[in-house]
Amino acid sequence: MAYDALLRVVEEEAAREVERIRDSARHERERILAEARAAVAAAREALVVRERAAAEARRRAAHESRALARDRALLVGRREVLDALREEARARLVPRAGQGDAALDERLLAELAPELPDGPFVVEVDPGAVEAACAALERVAPGAAARATVRAAAAPRGGVWVEAGRLVLDDTLPARLDRAWRDLEPELARLLLGEGP
Repeated sequence: MAYDALLRVVEEEAAREVERIRDSARHERERILAEARAAVAAAREALVVRERAAAEARRRAAHESRALARDRALLVGRREVLDALREEARARLVPRAGQGDAALDERLLAELAPELPDGPFVVEVDPGAVEAACAALERVAPGAAARATVRAAAAPRGGVWVEAGRLVLDDTLPARLDRAWRDLEPELARLLLGEGP
C-alpha cells in the first residue's frame, strides 16, 4: 500500500472517529439536556406544590384569624350584655333612701346570727333602718344585741354588713348578688344569648 493510500485510509478512519465522537457528544449533550430539563421541571413542580401549600396555609391562617376575631368580638359583646344585666340587677336591688326593708334585714340578721362574734361588733344597715335593725337583732340574737353597735351606712344598699375586728360579714344585696352571680350567669347566658346546653 502506498503512502498516499495509507494516509487516505488514516484520514478516513480519523474522519469516522471524529464523526463517532461528534455523535457521541451530541447524544451526551442531549442526555445532559434531557436530565437538566427533567430536573428543572421537577424543581418547578416542587416549587409550585410548595407555594400552593403555603398559599393554602396562609388562607387557612387568615380564615382562622378572622374566625378568632369574630369569636372574640362575640365574647366581648356577650360579656358586655351580661355585665350590663348585672349592673341593672344591682341598681334594682339597692333600695331608695328611706325605703329599706325591715323584714329583709331581720331575715339576713337571722342568717348571720350563728356567725356573730362573742365580743363587740358593728352592724351597718341602710339609712333610716337603724331602729328596726336593733329590734330585729333583739329578736333573732338577744345575747348578741347587747354587744352590737348598729349604725347607718353612708348610702342605701340593702341588707346588712357586720364587722368585728378582722371579721367582716357582708350580707348586703350587692354582695349577695356577687356571690350568686357565678351560678346565675351561665343560666342567664343560656336563656338570653342562647349559649350552652
